[in-house]
Amino acid sequence: MKITFLGANRNVTGSRYCLEVGQQRILIDCGMVQERDYAARNWEPCPVDASSIAALVVTHAHLDHIGLIPKFVADGFDGKIYATRPTVALAEVMLRDAAKILAEDVKYKRRRHREEGRKGPHPAVPLYTDKDVDNSLHLFRGVGYRTPTEIVPGVTVTWHDAGHILGSASLEVTISESGRERTLIFSGDLGQHDTPLIHDPTYFRQADYVFMESTYGDRDHEHHGDVEDQLAAIVGETIGRGGNLVIPVFAVERAQEMMHYFGRLVHQNRIPKVPIFLDSPMASDVTDIFRRFTSWLDQETRRAIEADQAPLQFPGLTLTRTVDESKSINHVKQPCIIMAPAGMCNAGRIKHHLRNNLRRPESTLLFVGFQADGTLGRRILDGEKCVRIHGREYHVEAHVAQLFGFSGHADRTGLLNWLGNFEQSPRKLFLTHGEEDVALALQETVRKRFGFDVSVPEYASEVLLDDDGPSLVEPGREIAINVRRPVAKESEPQRIAPVATSNHDASRQTTEASPPIESPEHDPDREFLDSSVHRPVSFLHEDPWRVLRIQSDLIQGIETMTRALDGRRRAVTVFGSARLPESDPSYQFARRTTQRLGQRGFGIITGGGPGIMEAANRGAREAGSLSIGLNIELPREQSLNPYCDASYTCRYFFVRKMMFAKYARGFVIFPGGFGTFDEFFESLTLIQTEKLAHFPVVLAGTQFWQPMVQWLQQSVQEAGCIDEHDIRRFRVMDDADEIAEWLDAVIDGSEP
Repeated sequence: MKITFLGANRNVTGSRYCLEVGQQRILIDCGMVQERDYAARNWEPCPVDASSIAALVVTHAHLDHIGLIPKFVADGFDGKIYATRPTVALAEVMLRDAAKILAEDVKYKRRRHREEGRKGPHPAVPLYTDKDVDNSLHLFRGVGYRTPTEIVPGVTVTWHDAGHILGSASLEVTISESGRERTLIFSGDLGQHDTPLIHDPTYFRQADYVFMESTYGDRDHEHHGDVEDQLAAIVGETIGRGGNLVIPVFAVERAQEMMHYFGRLVHQNRIPKVPIFLDSPMASDVTDIFRRFTSWLDQETRRAIEADQAPLQFPGLTLTRTVDESKSINHVKQPCIIMAPAGMCNAGRIKHHLRNNLRRPESTLLFVGFQADGTLGRRILDGEKCVRIHGREYHVEAHVAQLFGFSGHADRTGLLNWLGNFEQSPRKLFLTHGEEDVALALQETVRKRFGFDVSVPEYASEVLLDDDGPSLVEPGREIAINVRRPVAKESEPQRIAPVATSNHDASRQTTEASPPIESPEHDPDREFLDSSVHRPVSFLHEDPWRVLRIQSDLIQGIETMTRALDGRRRAVTVFGSARLPESDPSYQFARRTTQRLGQRGFGIITGGGPGIMEAANRGAREAGSLSIGLNIELPREQSLNPYCDASYTCRYFFVRKMMFAKYARGFVIFPGGFGTFDEFFESLTLIQTEKLAHFPVVLAGTQFWQPMVQWLQQSVQEAGCIDEHDIRRFRVMDDADEIAEWLDAVIDGSEP
């Protein structure tokens, strides 16, 4: 077993690891380099042949972790890309925006180089195009947290919440090779505790090898009081001077956090009533994804949503999408607040707002996120008085401020607390994702405190993971734990915990600040809103809250479907087996059929799982039509597939059935198991009782369905239980074009 470090080594961005197990290669992350000194790596061929990689595993959706995926696919990778479902949704937005920015930057460079009579160090073509993004997106596969997934034979990956952004993950990788088993932990980017919207990071007890980020490994975050107080003061001072407050934000997470805090300040009347702009179509799309994946957000946020206190909406907020809308901000007469990507000022609309505000002493440029070495944001923050933007020099006369307590990364204390939960030393700890001096400083701290064997790998270095002996992970033991940050008394400083007494001491001593295992909250008056506190079959039992749970389930389902369809009256529900692979003819049949339906303007509603459901949602997306997934909450239910544009997980089977029937104008039923037969007979019952009058049902696949129809005709119909009119509502068909044409005709009323 071998690992090659291909990015974010002694620098922060460009995350990429190649893990070799036997004859198989797995890539973990495929990120874009954002520091100027290392940017040439984006253009260089990957040191590992793209076509030799069997699978790609992603920790989260920031570009320094996914930004080179389209180029990697163009270079020959054609395997599956595994990520959490929110990451899959975010990746499409991030990569499409990146392709657009790359194309725009090339236009600027070509024009500037012509004017200056020179050539740049790289070809004046985009690193990749929107077509390359299209070729990448169909390879993504969505997974849930804490769900082991075998990505290649002998390699199983489990995603755990890293608390960094929506859907971010630490990876637990279990490898079986030559009779040995090893567990590797990749921290991904670790978040802080108690940040808005998202959960706290997951901790681990045991591992053989650990790969941990070190972005803030040499320092703790500065705390200058409450974040809202700091923000309110900066807004008041800037608006009082008659200037604009310009805030570079990352479209994922930081933009939504800022909206959260501004919303609270607006509702509390703590800042002047001025226009607040989020100038980014991508940030707007990401905000919609946050609203879509509310079940992945923290308890406080979900409670706010349930109380109808939307955390990402407030008076005065404007989300701008078009270029004209963005330009119109420059003509706003009164002072305003402008948030725009990119967070490090290295690309995007923020550069235009900097051009209009850097030379205004009354304005303020406020940094709320990490600024990597060499980026425009870092140079301004470090005090450069003249910077180059779009080929022109601009003097920095605006106030420059930094708001502390906003970082999406754990600081030194957070990283050490994360390491401190390992009950014994791993065989090796590797520090990545940190500037060289920062990672080396953390290396020394970890050696002194824990006695770990720790190294800071160089770019393109290879390490054999071939230590002998049994795994350090106890078989069958759950090694991931959720912890809550200890709360120190006001008179006592918070201490780092736990601390090792020797290099391989399995029974680590802990200080009073050792994070305890989190226990779930118990609130009997609210528990009906959270089915996770009930046994899997508790919905079968009567209790005082059952009616309210049903009503809540139904109302949320109606709201989700109504918003998703947005007045669309043409939608078809597709049923079928949940376990057919992509290579199965029925999978491809379903995909073609929904493509044809999508081209005729039909939205597609499915159960949301893999197999036929995935094929149907995928076909709809490829046709540019709406794709909706409705799952049911069960212990072993399949997870939603990544091709759903909107989704809802029902607690009750009959609520899902109601959604299927209420919002569809017809059914298409492909071959499947017991669930498919259930939908078939349910359709027959609804039609026979005229609950679904003039409702067409397609049975897709003659070989599978004809025997069933013959049985109905020869036995059930002859017995008088149904009549010929009932049977005629079903049509057995084998051609995708004919199915789409017939449904279109029946639903429009042109065919009886």
